[in-house]
Amino acid sequence: MKILNAHQVVAALTVILLAGCRVGPDYCGPPAAPVAPSWDNHGDETVRYLSPDLAGWWMRFDDPVLDALISEAISQNLDLKVAAERIFEARALRCTVRSDLFPQISKDASYTFSKFATNSSGMGGLMGAFSSTADQWHWGIGGSWEIDAFGRLQRLVEAADADIAVSAEDYRDTLVILMADVAINYVEARSYQQRLQIAQDNLKIQQKTLAFTQSRFKAQLGTELDVVQAQANAESTASEIPSLQAGYRQTLNRLSVLLGYPPGSVDEILAEQAPVPKPPAEIAVGIPAELLRRRPDIRRAEFELAAQTARIGAAVGELYPKFTITGSFGLDSRDFARLFDANSIAANVGPSMQWNILNFGKFRCNVYVQESRQRQRCLLYQNAVLLAAEEVDNALVNYVRQKQRQANLLQAVTANQRSVDLSQKRYKGGDVSFQRVLDSQRSLLQSQDQLALNEASITVSLIQVYRALGGGWEGAEAIAAGGMLPPEEILIEEEVIPTPPVQ
Repeated sequence: MKILNAHQVVAALTVILLAGCRVGPDYCGPPAAPVAPSWDNHGDETVRYLSPDLAGWWMRFDDPVLDALISEAISQNLDLKVAAERIFEARALRCTVRSDLFPQISKDASYTFSKFATNSSGMGGLMGAFSSTADQWHWGIGGSWEIDAFGRLQRLVEAADADIAVSAEDYRDTLVILMADVAINYVEARSYQQRLQIAQDNLKIQQKTLAFTQSRFKAQLGTELDVVQAQANAESTASEIPSLQAGYRQTLNRLSVLLGYPPGSVDEILAEQAPVPKPPAEIAVGIPAELLRRRPDIRRAEFELAAQTARIGAAVGELYPKFTITGSFGLDSRDFARLFDANSIAANVGPSMQWNILNFGKFRCNVYVQESRQRQRCLLYQNAVLLAAEEVDNALVNYVRQKQRQANLLQAVTANQRSVDLSQKRYKGGDVSFQRVLDSQRSLLQSQDQLALNEASITVSLIQVYRALGGGWEGAEAIAAGGMLPPEEILIEEEVIPTPPVQ
């Protein structure tokens, strides 16, 4: 049998590297997930099954203040900046993993001074013939290269690539949640303004009623009971105002923090009262299957499955031999002046193999661990699809039912306003008791407040529909924090790690 020399072994290992296989399973796409053929519009014909264009959905409310707040949040929100940094972290980690595919070279240099003892037992005469001190100079380079014959390292790179995609989808998911949170808090702030105005207007009416009962009591045309009841009614309404003011302030503070600023920073922006943004006449929701490619959390679950599949291959690779080429080149001399002579050169190169053949099942069990984690990721993906579908349907039914409720509330406000007018007129004429006036005023305030809450609920429900559909991140990435590269560019540009933006 012919024995290969060192050069032939190195050449053979290089061929193995170039034609090496990848052990373990290949990722073949997401598992099947149950989705309905269409959404239930719950009897509302304004909910259309057209494919929605959700990029910039907030602009459909035609509210410049809302547009400005969302743009500022995309640029300044701190949670979003953290998510962006995680993309940079994932890319850097991928770089460290990929570097193991190539030779690892190191350089070293040293100087050693030695002094020998000459009075050691029996050695004095012998050492006297030599110098009792010595210098040693060294300069060299060394390296090793693991030949990825079975694709273990390449599987780790695959997993790192998928991890970058996971962090990119995390960033997009943060965008979706952020834009919805800003819009919802903005709607609630406008709703608080409206409810405060309603309470203050009703308080003025009730205070006029109180003054009227006081004047009738002084003229001995009314009773003290009418006065104290009118006063109790006015004080009850006045007691609601501080709670509404506190809620309004807390909503503004939440908006400020979402925009990356201290509490109170958006007070001037919303100082002028404005109505709650109105939803468009029709909305497009598409079909459930579109969620699988749009919602970032579902896409993230798919990439997590892809990463875990690659890690199975890396674990299987531990069951196979590892081939490594190691070598070094150096200069060694006792005299620095002769360090760079030809006679100072020392070099070695050669292949080595390591194979874990007796480990009591350690690496085989690690394969089972990674396979179990892959099955978990499959189930988590399917569960993410189900939860997304549930979220969309819940938001849709809430949107439709709140719209239906609005018609009844409008009629209730109209009827209660008429009741207040009639009861006051008949009380002045002495036809009804003052209790009828109090009851009608309380009912009017309650129905007006409920109508204001309902108007906000309709808009908030629609925002929740847009969030559940996973929309908005496509248009928002262009104005992302600090000019960060979009996730697609991050995935494509493999060799360059972008510098994080200077804050």
